[in-house]
Amino acid sequence: MDKTVIKNIIIISLVLGLILGIAAAIPYVGIIGLTGVMLFAAPLTMVYLIMAGKLDLTTTKDSIINGAIAGFGANLTFALMYSLIITIMFRVFNYSSNYFLSSIISNSPFWLLIVCIMFVGTLTATTNAFAGLATHYIINFIRDTYEKRVSK
Repeated sequence: MDKTVIKNIIIISLVLGLILGIAAAIPYVGIIGLTGVMLFAAPLTMVYLIMAGKLDLTTTKDSIINGAIAGFGANLTFALMYSLIITIMFRVFNYSSNYFLSSIISNSPFWLLIVCIMFVGTLTATTNAFAGLATHYIINFIRDTYEKRVSK
């Protein structure tokens, strides 16, 4: 695997997590953003890089690793950005879109917050590894179908 491809995957997944983390502070959008990070970070980054011509899916192992990297990176920035925004809104403006979650984030020890972020990051990496594998098979199926139609 090429280091520039991994670097591109990390950058795109960090930006995706940052955007979804900022949007997650809006009520009812947070659940959609978290679901997007947990399930669709890998397919979005992989399809974007394939369309840009920077990624070629050669093996299933590469797609699984790419998916796990994209998922973990997106979750990290999502969680950090969401925690920061929720803490600022809760302590400075005394506003909370989800009081229970805001209280946990604002009042928990820092080490516990890091442990929870790493735990959810591992879950996100696992689900995105599977999503990367599914993306690999779907893209190969579409390519094979296209090649069969063109060759006739």
